[in-house]
Amino acid sequence: MADTPKEKTETTVQIPKEDVEKAAKLVLDPGYVTKKDLPKMADLEWATALSDAVMKHFLNDDDDHDPYVYFEQFDFDGGDIDSIIFNMDIVKTRDAGLHKLSEALGEKIIDNKVQQTTY
Repeated sequence: MADTPKEKTETTVQIPKEDVEKAAKLVLDPGYVTKKDLPKMADLEWATALSDAVMKHFLNDDDDHDPYVYFEQFDFDGGDIDSIIFNMDIVKTRDAGLHKLSEALGEKIIDNKVQQTTY
């Protein structure tokens, strides 16, 4: 007998207006926001809600700016996983976002290069 799918329970994270405004300013200059700027971003659910709130801010409340806002999580050497919200008009690629997050938090990027010897 198949399992009955469980209903998804959505939790609603409330993001304070001041946090949205601070993140929006940072997305415009220097082009990204991390948990160094807003420590609550250490929590994935909060960081995701902040990203959504920042996107809505630019769509609904800021007629002067139209950044391409992108949210991403990256894992680092040692197992840390951290989030970044960035403006792809300034930070042009996901790889550049990874490097900005690494620099901001002092994390070491995982080296995925495979060392292989051909005989």
